[in-house]
Amino acid sequence: MDTTILNQVAADFGAPLYLYDSATIQSQFERLTKAFKSVPRLKLNYAAKALSNVSILRLMKHLGSGLDTVSIQEVQLGLLAGFSPEEIIYTPNGVSLKELEEAAALGVQINIDNLSVLEQFGSSHPQVPVCIRINPHVMAGGHSNISVGHIDSKFGISIHQIPHLLRIVELTGMKINGIHMHTGSDILDIEVFLYASEILFETAKNFKDLDFIDFGSGFKVPYKEGDIQTNVEELGLKLGNRFNAFCKEYGKDLVLAFEPGKFLVSQAGFFLARVNV
Repeated sequence: MDTTILNQVAADFGAPLYLYDSATIQSQFERLTKAFKSVPRLKLNYAAKALSNVSILRLMKHLGSGLDTVSIQEVQLGLLAGFSPEEIIYTPNGVSLKELEEAAALGVQINIDNLSVLEQFGSSHPQVPVCIRINPHVMAGGHSNISVGHIDSKFGISIHQIPHLLRIVELTGMKINGIHMHTGSDILDIEVFLYASEILFETAKNFKDLDFIDFGSGFKVPYKEGDIQTNVEELGLKLGNRFNAFCKEYGKDLVLAFEPGKFLVSQAGFFLARVNV
């Protein structure tokens, strides 16, 4: 960005401050959308935890994004920013049934990652469609601290627990309208991501009323010049073709969802410590 602009902003608003370039965010959004152009129904849900500034949320809404949230406060912030409830997916971890019910009352898409909570919620609110978060037991991500799809992860219902999950769904009569996974952050190996996706496709066959499949995100972004990053174009080509083939097999045009966070915003920020940068 032109330093003249940076200096003018710092002079107008004072320093230190953060400045975000909306053109960079839009470019990243369009890049990801273009990578999956073969998919008829693509939905990007911006991960609010990456940067929850309300102006950034409003920009995402303007670009056509949905919103991925992990707390009731992020849900409320999304509503304040102008997202409609059906544009928000709520994926908490370790929260009470009360908070889930509060989110459901707001009308947002619920995503449940725990068998016990699934049974409680399904028994109390079988009429509310929910998404389920699956743990595919695939080690992905830049390192162990940001890999959340492995066997020891607290996130998601284990694929080994699918029989128990199906039993709960049968007994409660609840509707599962989506399935979801998130294997980790800073993913570089596309083949590992595709392998985890196959597990999700296989799991999806157990449910006949799905509206969407959510593949999470975790794309590696460059933090400095020359840094490596996820080849989203290659991923879009391979996963897009596989997703379309699955939809044909499933007999329904499903929505392919992603939850990009830092992929959209990490390269758009500038920290101005003083005037005359």
